[in-house]
Amino acid sequence: MVNKNKYILTAVCLIIFVVLFKSLPFIFYSLGTHNLNKANYKAAEKYLNAALFYDSQNQDYRYNYVKALVNLPASLENQKNVYLISSGEQQDSAQSLAQSKVLQWRNNVLNNIGTNYIEQAPSETGIMRWNIEKFPLKVSIVNETKKDLPEYFEEEITKALNQWQKSISFLKFAYVKHKRDANILIKIADIPKDVCNGNGECTYTVAYTVPVYSAKNLKQMVITLYTTNPSGYYVSSSELYNTVLHETGHALGIMGHSYNSDDLMHMSYDGNSRYIKHRSSFQYLSSRDINTIKLLYKMLPDITNSKIKNTKGLIYSPIVIGSAKEVLERKLKEAKNYIKKAPDLPGGYIDLGITYISL
Repeated sequence: MVNKNKYILTAVCLIIFVVLFKSLPFIFYSLGTHNLNKANYKAAEKYLNAALFYDSQNQDYRYNYVKALVNLPASLENQKNVYLISSGEQQDSAQSLAQSKVLQWRNNVLNNIGTNYIEQAPSETGIMRWNIEKFPLKVSIVNETKKDLPEYFEEEITKALNQWQKSISFLKFAYVKHKRDANILIKIADIPKDVCNGNGECTYTVAYTVPVYSAKNLKQMVITLYTTNPSGYYVSSSELYNTVLHETGHALGIMGHSYNSDDLMHMSYDGNSRYIKHRSSFQYLSSRDINTIKLLYKMLPDITNSKIKNTKGLIYSPIVIGSAKEVLERKLKEAKNYIKKAPDLPGGYIDLGITYISL
């Protein structure tokens, strides 16, 4: 008799548990909509999120959850949650509302920052930039040629870095001796010996920038700067200045190129001399260059040099630049454009291969 009563009690408890479990989503939903009607959006979001935990496909739960989210402050977490619903596969009223909010956020950001080319800034791994909290950025200029260089080399390099500092209020550089201590390492090197073929045609670049990172940790940006052209003539002062100015843009996190020839970060190519050549006259940062860097440093990075403690006011990057797939499709377009302009240089083919792998 005792065992029978135990079985009955267990069965009753199990039934009660099942009924309560099945009722939980509706209970949370009711609490959520109650708080929503009272404009208590924080509590509403909490309860409606709990309801979705039990029934993630319910359209009423989803719609009211988004209603709560879009009325809350645009924290990184809220931006991400709205974006994920806006870009999901479930096409319903919740997604439409989320898409409208994402579009509003995007327009507000772009209208406030001004014209830019932020869509070209990400690498194939996403947004890569330095943590402002760790500024000034440490720069080391290292001569690896083992020979004396013209005095204007160091002068033009520092002048180029100074222009960036003067143009971007939050940007600061500090010079260090040892390259291991540098965030940005500028290596001055001899031009490789195999850049010309037997017909006297030379294919080379004045400088290039490579990020050094592991997982999500940005360790260093390395700018390699060649001293001469294949004929042995030193790079001119204006070309040196313009080159460092351009490569610093990459070292700060603009990993692509602008398609506007008025911008510093435009990729120029001289088909006659067959190498990437920056303009002979001294260049300046365009308003689009400046706006792009300002916007880049408002976005949450995927790769940076240390954990960002203060995320208030930061932008969840897909809100502005789109999904990872959209970023890679733009990278694909840029690599093809690079190859079209400079078919004899390896950079475009390397970028194309990396992008195809990532896609």
